[in-house]
Amino acid sequence: MTKLDIRRIITKYLNQEATTEEVSILYEWVKKEGNQEVFKKIIQADFLINYQSKSLDSRPAFTQFLKSIRDKKTGRLMSFYANKHVWGYAAALLVLITSSIYLITNTNSTATLQPTFDSNQITLQLDTGEIINLEHDNDTILKSKNGIANIYLNHGTIRHDWKKTSGVKSDNNVLRVPNGKILSVILEDGSVIKLNSGSELRYPSSFEGKSKREVFLKGEAFFEIAKNTSKPFVVKTDEMYTQVFGTVFNISNYDEDTISEVVLVEGSIGVGAEKDSNGELLTMLKPSQKLTNSKILNQSFFIEDVDVTPYIAWTKGIVYFENEKMSEIIKKLERQFNVHIVNESDILGELRFTGMFDKEDIDLVLKTIQTHTYFNYTKNGKTIIIKK
Repeated sequence: MTKLDIRRIITKYLNQEATTEEVSILYEWVKKEGNQEVFKKIIQADFLINYQSKSLDSRPAFTQFLKSIRDKKTGRLMSFYANKHVWGYAAALLVLITSSIYLITNTNSTATLQPTFDSNQITLQLDTGEIINLEHDNDTILKSKNGIANIYLNHGTIRHDWKKTSGVKSDNNVLRVPNGKILSVILEDGSVIKLNSGSELRYPSSFEGKSKREVFLKGEAFFEIAKNTSKPFVVKTDEMYTQVFGTVFNISNYDEDTISEVVLVEGSIGVGAEKDSNGELLTMLKPSQKLTNSKILNQSFFIEDVDVTPYIAWTKGIVYFENEKMSEIIKKLERQFNVHIVNESDILGELRFTGMFDKEDIDLVLKTIQTHTYFNYTKNGKTIIIKK
C-alpha cells in the first residue's frame, strides 16, 4: 500500500465516507507494527476537533476508534456526537486533519509504508511511481490516481493511454510478470511485447522526443516491433544490447541462467555487448538464427542456424525442450508452473530429454519423463521433491 492510499483511506474514514472494504484495509494497516503510534497521533488531532477534548492522551480515543473500526467491519455504523459549534468549524479544521495525516504518515518508517510486490501478482509501476495490481484473467479498465493515464487489460494484453502533462516524470514504467503467468503489452508506437513467466520490462510511456525506442528486459520476451527507420528500437539486458530494424524475435535472459539467447524469427537485428551500445560493433543475425552469449565467458557470442519453434513455443502456452538437461528443464518448469522443485538426484539432473507439453499440467510432464527414467516425486503445495 502506498502512502497516498493510506492517507486517502484515513481521511475518508474520519469523514464517515470509507467503504467497508476500505475500513478493512485500514484495520489491517493499524494492526501492523509501528502503525498504531502513527494512527494514535491522527486520532488525537481528530479527537480534539470533534470532541473538544483538552487532553492530549490519545489512548481513549484510539481505543474508541479501534472499536468503531471493528464495528464498521461487521456492518455497524459509528455515530459522531459533536455540537453545532464544532461542526461550524468542520470545513476549516478538515484541512488540519488532512495535513496531519500527510505529515505523520510521511515521517513514519518507510519500511511500513513502502509498496510491496506480491510475487504471485502482475504489477505495473507507472513512471509516476504509482503501483497498479492486475488480475491476468479479468478484463478491466483502470485509471491512475492522478487521472493522467487509462490502463486497459483485455485478453491478456495491456495498453495505456496518457494525457500529455508537463508534470509527468520521464522515468520508465515497470511491468513485472510473476511465475505461472504470461502477459503482452502494446507500446505507444504499436509494438507488441509478450513477457514470459518471471520477467520484467522497463519502458517509457512515450517515445516522443527520443532518438531511439529503448526498453530494458529481465527474463524472456517475444517482440513484434513496429517499423520505424528513423527511430531504431533497442532492447537492453544486463549483458547485451539488441538493435532492431522492424522485426520479430525472442530474447531469453533470466538471472538464474548461465547464458542469454536471441532468436530471430523474421527481419533484421544486430546484437552486441551492452557496453558497445553505440551500435558500431553489432553482430548481425539472419532469420532462423540464434545468438548465444555466455554470462561466464565475457562476450562469447556464438551464432547458429536453428528451428525457431522450440524458442517461441511458450507464446502459445507450450513447454518445449529439445535435448536439454533435466537441471535446465526444471528451471523452465518452475517458471511456467510457479512451483519450487527440489531435485535430490544428481544423475537425473544430467540426463537430457526432448518433449512438448501443454503447460497446464506439470504432473503430465513429470509422469512422461518418469516413463524414460526411474524416479519418484512428492508434492506439498507448490513444492515438488524429486527423490533418487
